[in-house]
Amino acid sequence: MQYRKRLTVRGIVQGVGFRPAIAKEAKKRGLSGTIANARDSVVIEIQGDESLVFDFIEDFYNIIPPNAFIYFLHSETIEPRWEESSFDIIESLDNGPTRFSVPPDIAMCDQCRAEFYDPENRRYAYPFITCGNCGPRYTYMKDMPYDREKTTMSDFPFCPQCHSEYNDPANRRYRIEGFSCPICGPIVSGLDQGVEYLKEGRIVAIKGLGGYHIACSAIDYNAVEILRKRKRRPAKPFAVMFASVDMARQYADISPEEEALLRSKVSPIVVVPLKKNSAIAQNVAPDNGYIGLMIAYTPLHQLILDRVNMPLVMTSANVSGDPLIIDDNKAQQELASIVDFFIVHNRKILRRADDSISWVYRGQEINIRMGRGKMPFPIILPEKSKFSILALGAELKSNISVVSEDNLVTSNHIGDLETPETYNHFCDTITEMSEFYNVTPEVVVADLHPDYESTKYAFEYCNKSGARMLQVQHHYAHFLSCYFENSLKEEAIGIILDGTGFGLDGTIWGGEILKGNLHSFSRMGHISLFPLPGGERAIREPWRILAGLLPQEAFFMTCKGIEPFALSNIIAIKDNRQFSPLCSSAGRLFDAIAVILGFSRNVSYEAEAAIYLENLALGCDSEDVILLPERIIDGRSIIDAGFIATEIYNMNSKYRDLSYIAKVFHNTLAESFSAIAKKISTESGIDSVLLSGGVFQNRIMLDQCEKRLASKGVKVFYNKKIPTNDAGISVGQAIFGVYNA
Repeated sequence: MQYRKRLTVRGIVQGVGFRPAIAKEAKKRGLSGTIANARDSVVIEIQGDESLVFDFIEDFYNIIPPNAFIYFLHSETIEPRWEESSFDIIESLDNGPTRFSVPPDIAMCDQCRAEFYDPENRRYAYPFITCGNCGPRYTYMKDMPYDREKTTMSDFPFCPQCHSEYNDPANRRYRIEGFSCPICGPIVSGLDQGVEYLKEGRIVAIKGLGGYHIACSAIDYNAVEILRKRKRRPAKPFAVMFASVDMARQYADISPEEEALLRSKVSPIVVVPLKKNSAIAQNVAPDNGYIGLMIAYTPLHQLILDRVNMPLVMTSANVSGDPLIIDDNKAQQELASIVDFFIVHNRKILRRADDSISWVYRGQEINIRMGRGKMPFPIILPEKSKFSILALGAELKSNISVVSEDNLVTSNHIGDLETPETYNHFCDTITEMSEFYNVTPEVVVADLHPDYESTKYAFEYCNKSGARMLQVQHHYAHFLSCYFENSLKEEAIGIILDGTGFGLDGTIWGGEILKGNLHSFSRMGHISLFPLPGGERAIREPWRILAGLLPQEAFFMTCKGIEPFALSNIIAIKDNRQFSPLCSSAGRLFDAIAVILGFSRNVSYEAEAAIYLENLALGCDSEDVILLPERIIDGRSIIDAGFIATEIYNMNSKYRDLSYIAKVFHNTLAESFSAIAKKISTESGIDSVLLSGGVFQNRIMLDQCEKRLASKGVKVFYNKKIPTNDAGISVGQAIFGVYNA
């Protein structure tokens, strides 16, 4: 007796070889039926003896390809089709919304890599080799469902041999949409000359997967210095790409977990410790004990790295904080003053995808930036949202999140909303995400800061559309991102440490202890308030911060390299709130301590001084702390920033062991926050403590806080998948909207 079932499958089920895998398995089991892509799903009809159909469904999760991700599977019995005798992949069903089914880009797989290196294979050294398990997806898609004509590969019709492979059920590229060969596929221009330029120490632009990179030798100090001057990037670390993990091991210490990440389908930039006396040029990551490295993840990158036979700086191609360049004409115009040559290809890039960045802590991946290979990626909510939601994130490390029913998806990395180009990219991303996922926002969630461009956008959008607007305090959004990721249900305590967030009292927060849940929070403690003379300028010139933290004589001694008139002027304005706003920022305290311990330049990128301080502390394993006086103001526990700064100044005058003093500062801050959290835990009965905010990208701070809290008998949680920095803010905002709109 014939039995027929219809399966509707949602998730990442397109662009991952899902249909061919199901079709091959159905034929092998003697089943008939059909499989088709829809905009938001794959629809399978499977028919045969009842026991065979049920065995197929029972084994379903073992049948699907490795890159598939299923979050919805519905089965229903339907009438058999008696005339049917085969199982076929049929034309896509172009109906329904896209929902949350867009596949991310996937790094070159082992099978394609083997073909790439096989001189007998017709795709030997082919820069665009791909299959159902790897290659571009999100970056070259026009729309869903995932068919060749809805990608930029529609510009490259199959040659007869590729067409034969596409229609051959025995071939591993059977019904795979995006593949090609040297006869019919995209073409690279400038490869030979570009490789020679790189060998000569010159700067080359490379058109990659989700945008252009700028490359140069990572072992040539002069080449890196030229790139820094041309790109106007004086100190921010560059990522480095290697041909293989084995090559990378010559320069950096790589753990098994880090190696697994480098070899994964995402193949992110992984931040790992540099080897002592590494041959990587010192100016690749100055004042930094770590290096962000990645392995060639596309065949074009692999071809270039193999031929130059050295590690390459591989940094995003943009100008002065603008978004990653994806347009060929724009690249030629805007990069002409930076690069000496271009290696390009003729496959269009439709969507930007900055490289994802991760590091490993206690054997687990910690996401810093969710980009290529990870985004967009669906998060399934435990319950349906009453409203469709648009969450606009923060000002730095901007991204957005949208919510519809029980689905939440976060956009790719947008950048810092400081330039018109990035703001336009932000606006375009909102439009693209809303249209792509068929979301008309009923609720818009923004930060509390009135001067954030994202907040201004929220007001304008809601005024025009009639959508309801919610605002969420910055550090509470960090709290919520961590709370949600760790599936907490009861109240929790949060240690939230970062640089800047607009506080409920109008001051700048950043060193906070909160107590709360999904609906509300209380501020239980914080770093004592201190001024930022000159406001934003104090972030770029951190010596200014010491005027409000040190006694005047110590301030003048520490800043003796600064013009005396400037120092006197800072002293004059430090108590004027119009020119010197108050903050409780952990990030700014790190900056100030870095100046005491020798950081003597202006900050050219976010957390530069803090990274300098962490690098100093890496050289010491002391557990010593500064004992702080207990302070309570308005029922809140206060960590005295001025006391810490003065003690560090005195230690520096006495010991001159910068590594030891830097480590003592880290220990002191971790112990102070941990002790207050434990006190709140004892008084309230709450035993869960969250660690979130950009400061917890500092490995010493995360380790010290977790270790000290655990020793005090509390449970510790921190961000892993959702970034702990401002890239996690939009998720926290979206979660607030789901439970409070």
